[in-house]
Amino acid sequence: MAGKKETPRQKMIGMMYLVLTALLALQVSNAVLEKFAIINETLTTLIEDGKKKSEQTMQAIIEEAGKSQVPKVVEAKEKAQKVRDLTKSTIEYIDQLKLRMLAQSGTNKVDEGVINDHSSKVATMMIDPNSKEQEGKKYEALLTTYVKQLSDLSGIKDFDKLAKPPKEIPLFASDDDHVRKDYLTFTFENTPVIAALASVTQTQTEILEYEARALDKLREDAGADRISFDQFVPMVRARSSVVAAGAKYEAEMFLTGSSTAILPEFYKDGTKLNVIEDKTGVKMGKVEFVAQGGGYDSHGFAKRSYKAEIKMNDRTFVENIEYEVAQPTIRVTTGNAPTLYMNCGNTVLIEVPALGTSYNPSFSAGGGAEIIRGDKPGRVTIIPKQRKISVAVSNGGTSIGTQGFDVRNVPDPRYVAYVGNNPVDLRQGIRANQLGALRFVAEPEQNFKDEVPKDARYRIRRAEVILGRGTAGVQRMNATNENPDLRAWTGQARSGDRIIIDIKDVSRRTFKDEDEKVVPKGSSGIIQIPIN
Repeated sequence: MAGKKETPRQKMIGMMYLVLTALLALQVSNAVLEKFAIINETLTTLIEDGKKKSEQTMQAIIEEAGKSQVPKVVEAKEKAQKVRDLTKSTIEYIDQLKLRMLAQSGTNKVDEGVINDHSSKVATMMIDPNSKEQEGKKYEALLTTYVKQLSDLSGIKDFDKLAKPPKEIPLFASDDDHVRKDYLTFTFENTPVIAALASVTQTQTEILEYEARALDKLREDAGADRISFDQFVPMVRARSSVVAAGAKYEAEMFLTGSSTAILPEFYKDGTKLNVIEDKTGVKMGKVEFVAQGGGYDSHGFAKRSYKAEIKMNDRTFVENIEYEVAQPTIRVTTGNAPTLYMNCGNTVLIEVPALGTSYNPSFSAGGGAEIIRGDKPGRVTIIPKQRKISVAVSNGGTSIGTQGFDVRNVPDPRYVAYVGNNPVDLRQGIRANQLGALRFVAEPEQNFKDEVPKDARYRIRRAEVILGRGTAGVQRMNATNENPDLRAWTGQARSGDRIIIDIKDVSRRTFKDEDEKVVPKGSSGIIQIPIN
C-alpha cells in the first residue's frame, strides 16, 4: 500500500481496501450495500483526520525551517508546500467526482436512495469509452500523475500505484476472471453507486497516507541544519546588576540550551576564547578584556562593539555586541546645597549619578519657585518666590526624593560716582571743571554678580542732584538718568562746595528681562562729593 513500514492505521485502511475490492468483485447483493455506506462514512472521518495531520506537519516544517538560508532547508520547505498544494487539489478533484457520482442517483449526499440504487450508472460514467467526459480516464490519470509528482517532490521512489490493475494485487493475481481486467473495469464494472463511492473515498485515504510519508521525509530535510539540545536552562539577562531607587529595572528572560554531545568554539573578534561550564552544564565562552577609553560624547560615554562568534557542527553564529564605556570623572562637592537668590535665575545642576544614562529627570517646586529646564539632564534654572523651597525630583514618573534650598534676598547695590571711567575718591573730591563728566551708577555686589550675572543689572531711574554751599543749596536738578548735564554749574562751583546726589528710584533687570524696583535704604542712596 504505502510502503514497507506501515502503521496500524495504514494496515487497517489496506485491509478495508482489500475487503472492498473483494466485495465489488463478487457482485454482492443489495443487503451488503448498507455496509458500504458505513465504510464510506468511516473513511470520510479518516480523511478529515489526515487533512489535519498534514496541516500540522506543514506548519511544523515552516517553524523548524524558520528563516534558514541553507539551500537544502529552503528547498525542502518549498517542496513541502508544493506537496500540500498537490494533495489538496487532488482531494478536491475527487470530492467533485464523488458529487458527480451522487448526481447519477439524483442527490448530493449519501441517503437511502443512493444505498438502494442498484444501477450501473456510475459504472457507465467511469468506464464507457464513448462518454464525452471520459471521467474514468481522467480519474486514473489523476492518480498516476499524483504518485509521480509526489515521488519527484519528496524523493521517495517506492510509492505503489494508486490505480492498480488486479494482476498487481496479490489477492486477485491468480484469478482468471479478473487478472485480464484493467483498473477502471475492475473497480467500477457492475458496481452500485454506494460501492463505487466507497472505493473512491478509500483512494482518498491512501492519497493522504502517501502525503504524510512525503511530508515526514521533507520535514527531516527541513530540519537538516538544526542542532539538537538536551539541556535547557532559564536565563535572565539584566541591563545592569545595580539599579537605583526610581530607575527602571530592565532585563530579558529567555531559555538557553546546550548539547552534551557538542563542544562549541567561541571567538571574540576572531580570537578563540576559553570554554567554561556553569553549574547547569551549559558551556560558555569566557569574555574579558580591558575597556579602552576616548571618543566620549557630551554625556561622558563612548560606544564600542566587538564581534562574537560561536561555531557548532560546521555552523557559525555571528553577533555584533555593543556596549558603552563611561568616562572616569573626578567630582568635588561641598556636600551642601547652594543658597539661592530671591526672584533670580539660579542655575543649579541636580545629579543622580547612580542612574547613569537613564537619568532624564523632571522637577517641581509647587508655588514656591519656577523651574526652567536647562541644556542637559539635571541642569535647571530655579527662580524662587519664597525664603525656603523644596524641589521634588522624579525620573521616568518615579519619585526620587526632594532637595531643600535656602533663599536669601538680593543684596543691595553699591552706589558709585564716576568722572569718565574713573571712580571718584569721595575724600579727595573733584574739581569744578569735571562736573560735566560726572555720572553715577548702581553696582551689584561682586559675589551676586558672579553667581547670577543676568540678575545683576541695575539702572538708576531718578535722582536729585544738589550743588551745596554751607547749609544752603545753590542749584538743584531732578536727573532722570545716570549722566546728568551739570556743565552749567561749572562757573558757579567754588572750592569747599559739594555735590549731593540723592538717589530716589532704581530698577534691577531680572533673569526674565523684567524690571524689579529697588528702594535705597537710609543713607546708602546718598553720595556726597566735595569740590576742591
